[in-house]
Amino acid sequence: MKSYIFSFLFLLTEVGIFNCGLFHRGLPKKGEFCYVLAKPPTCLFADFEKRKLFYNEGVYDLTLRTRTEYTFQFKDQIAELLVSTENRIDLKFPGEALNKFYMRKKEKFSQFPESK
Repeated sequence: MKSYIFSFLFLLTEVGIFNCGLFHRGLPKKGEFCYVLAKPPTCLFADFEKRKLFYNEGVYDLTLRTRTEYTFQFKDQIAELLVSTENRIDLKFPGEALNKFYMRKKEKFSQFPESK
């Protein structure tokens, strides 16, 4: 009886670990992300396949470091974009101590840029 319970718990743990998205091999999905701590929220659009970031009326080219880490030129300095989860990205701008985190907007409410 104990071996059945142990086997069940082991199988459940294994399924939970490998289906959590941590071992997903593809690029993150493109989408619109908003910084919700600002009123009104500021939004950006990130397309990871084409490596483009639409932010503050500008278009920035993303340079891939790893599957979840990108850099881009912002005001003549290097800024970092980190994909924390499927629905959250963090931006670190030069000269700022704290990262800004942006949450994914649901697709039905998103406004994709013209050059998607």
